[in-house]
Amino acid sequence: MEECDVYQKRYFLEGMILTNVQRGQTLAADFYDYLRARGNKWLDVRDEKDLGEQLAPGPYLYYNKTLKPICRLYDDKQRTFLTALKPQLVWRRHAKFSQLKAGGTSYDCLAVAVPARSPENVNGARRRLRVAVKDLYAVKGLKTSLNNLSYYGISKNAYSSAAVVDSLARDGAHILGLTKLSSMIAREEPMDAVDFHTAFNPRGDGYQSPAGSSSGSAAAVASYDWLDCALGTDTSGSGRRPAMVNGVWEFRPSHDLVNLSGMTLTYPRFDTPCVFSREFKHLGTVARSWIPAGPVARATDQLYEVIYLNDYLPVDNPAQMKLIDGFVDDMRIHLGAVVTKLSIRQAWKDRHPAGLPESIDDYLKDVITQTYYHVFYDSTVDFREDAEDHGGTPPYVIPFVQRRWDKGAAVTRAQYEEATTKMSVYEDWLLDTLFLGRRTQALVILPVGNATPNYRDTPSPSPEDQSALDELFLQPILGSPDVVVPIGDVPYISRITHKVEYLPVVANVVGAPGTDFQLLQAVENVLKLAKRPTSVATGPRMFP
Repeated sequence: MEECDVYQKRYFLEGMILTNVQRGQTLAADFYDYLRARGNKWLDVRDEKDLGEQLAPGPYLYYNKTLKPICRLYDDKQRTFLTALKPQLVWRRHAKFSQLKAGGTSYDCLAVAVPARSPENVNGARRRLRVAVKDLYAVKGLKTSLNNLSYYGISKNAYSSAAVVDSLARDGAHILGLTKLSSMIAREEPMDAVDFHTAFNPRGDGYQSPAGSSSGSAAAVASYDWLDCALGTDTSGSGRRPAMVNGVWEFRPSHDLVNLSGMTLTYPRFDTPCVFSREFKHLGTVARSWIPAGPVARATDQLYEVIYLNDYLPVDNPAQMKLIDGFVDDMRIHLGAVVTKLSIRQAWKDRHPAGLPESIDDYLKDVITQTYYHVFYDSTVDFREDAEDHGGTPPYVIPFVQRRWDKGAAVTRAQYEEATTKMSVYEDWLLDTLFLGRRTQALVILPVGNATPNYRDTPSPSPEDQSALDELFLQPILGSPDVVVPIGDVPYISRITHKVEYLPVVANVVGAPGTDFQLLQAVENVLKLAKRPTSVATGPRMFP
């Protein structure tokens, strides 16, 4: 318990209860001397059956002849949480959660209750993760807001928790609270926010946008040592963009491998959960909780090929490209990989399906509007109708969401079906071009965006029309897993602090659908052999 931020010797070592001591077993005298030297005044040895339930190792308050679980309250100074939860110290099937209605010591912030960390390897158990959850997942006993007051107003308490939340809780994770997101799961920059204040990104000068839509989850992980992981989602960059600008690890699984029940969907073809963490190892822990693990070939048994897409690389930032190319070089060396430069546009022109246009841009024109935007509009029909029945007027949404709804509403059924067919043709062609047509395990390397300042007090327009060729749509169209890897940072002169600050740079590594564990293993192999960091720090810089 020495590394636990809740346990403190002067409070919790005065009395001790030992369990699982075999009948007739005696304790050595020097053990008692050791405890007394550290302030212990009483020691009791009990059978766990006498305590009523199996207790996790850790500090408890002995009060009125019963043991009470102990938590520590932390301020959410970065305003990343919408609500904190009363902790479930012992997971029970179909556990119900409730709000912790406590304010922090700082103005305008919540207090978050954090349970003690059980020590690793006690009775073979791993450390229980502390997890926050994006407020679009059902959490039993709580309402869902989607960061929109109208939606929250008509929301009902959930009867059950989302599958990805439930599996983590069942595996021992502490669910600490619900985090902020972009309103209605669309893009929302800080200057666009109306109903709820946008979370603060801790990196750089502290006044950079946290991006969206999983802004609160990524910012919380980047801000707080007391939080291990946070759940987000990724539809068209909702997880990858926040992972980059907040400088944290992110894992996005293959679409068909994870149960989406209890997750609010906008476009099921693209929607998937994701997880953020400061430590690479936690991505694997969450992946094993979500995905039934199959046989995984060792990284040394694979022949690798790194696909370097000229459509997206290089970005117009030499310092950022130096870091990305350095990581690609590490992949080449430590995976024994061949690096293949390829252009999607040129490959389509050379080998496109018969009877289709030579220009992939022409072929995919308006496909995102006629598929994703159309379904995004349809997915909120019940919300609009229920809100109007409840309040007598249409629900309020930010202007960007209304404009996207308008675009989606204007799409006809025939247009939707034709565009869906085009996307499926492109998906099959892309899957064959990047993965299936190769004898190697291909890993695609992508940037997430350009590492340039994006101040939260400056308007930052979200894209009104998006192309299916945008780099952020590659994984959703393929249904591929990816890992966002923090690799360094680039300097800039902040107009806030008037000094040199640093923005995170990441590499986005994409695998073929269904190769989630192979992808994680390959990234781990590169990090280990290249002696790259497997964790990032909280605060202004990932690698201070």
